[in-house]
Amino acid sequence: MKKKRIIIGAVSSMLVLTVSAGTWYLNQPCLIYHDFSFEYGKPISITKEEILIQEDLKRIKDFKIDLSDIKNEKDKEYPEVGNYECKVTYSKWFIPHTSSIQIQVEDTTKPKFSKFSDVVEIPLDSDQNYDFSSYFLAEDLSETSIQYKTEEVDFLNPGDYRMMIIASDTYGNSIEKECIVRVQYEKETSSPNKSAENEEGQSVVSSDPYYVQGIMVVNKKHGLPANYAPQENAEAGAKIRQLIADMQRQGYAISSSYSGYRSYTYQSSLYNNYVNSYGQAQADRFSARPGYSEHQTGMAFDLKHSNGTLVETTPEVNWIAAHAHEYGFIVRYPSGKETATGYMPEPWHLRYVGDQASAIYASGLTLEEYLGISGGGY
Repeated sequence: MKKKRIIIGAVSSMLVLTVSAGTWYLNQPCLIYHDFSFEYGKPISITKEEILIQEDLKRIKDFKIDLSDIKNEKDKEYPEVGNYECKVTYSKWFIPHTSSIQIQVEDTTKPKFSKFSDVVEIPLDSDQNYDFSSYFLAEDLSETSIQYKTEEVDFLNPGDYRMMIIASDTYGNSIEKECIVRVQYEKETSSPNKSAENEEGQSVVSSDPYYVQGIMVVNKKHGLPANYAPQENAEAGAKIRQLIADMQRQGYAISSSYSGYRSYTYQSSLYNNYVNSYGQAQADRFSARPGYSEHQTGMAFDLKHSNGTLVETTPEVNWIAAHAHEYGFIVRYPSGKETATGYMPEPWHLRYVGDQASAIYASGLTLEEYLGISGGGY
């Protein structure tokens, strides 16, 4: 009899354990995901299919996520940035369950420029407090601010300089974009071609630009009319900035700023200053008379050393001489060619000629020699 009572007791214990295990199973939470992230500006929407295991979906009733604690932005249909804990209720096998999930609303979207000027022209003697706000506008769901990095802009000397514009939103997202600040360059008004006179009272230029083999030629024999004002050539400008960036990546001491497009008016002022300082004969060796400067084409660029001077250091000069043609440029006034070009050597002066640059480079000739045209003096 004692043996039978022991067996019955064991069976009873097993039944209790089985019932307890079944109750434990029925009361287990069914959520497989507890953390959710949503981008700022988007409505919050979570379905039971996203957080319940597939085998439980048919057994779940009265599923509900309480989002009442999530605050929407004022007058908006999307919530504020923040972390929220939300209650989840449902029934499984008619047994009610309560759990919670964490919802994070975060802003990871960068602002966008709704207004951006690739070239900004400002007067000489402006300063670092110059108001650029009329040229740039950024938009985002949160408030934005714009910062102007003017460290490379020389406000006291005419030229083209690179400026970085950084737009940031409330939550630290930012976008950077580069523009050109053009100091003192004047926009020429359109007018019919007419004769002008140089310092000697001679006729300067009244005809259209001179082309040979598709290349615009500007030298002491062929000039440009005073009203020719194309600004910087977009393709040439992009290529010169690419060349500079590649040199910088390779460790060369090259500045991001350069001297590019010059108007007829500005070249006239520049040339006259040199004549007053050095005399006309000497000035003509390194400075073009108004109407005869390649810079007026918008396709000529003077490169600068990282210390701000024109590039004359050997490593940089050698690299430019060997690789400029890969970007569509030629060194316009090479050493030993003053008779052909009319100018003393300028290893920093590059002229954009596009696809023909490599052929001119391989020939070892100046542009005048390669095209078979006259050069030298006026």
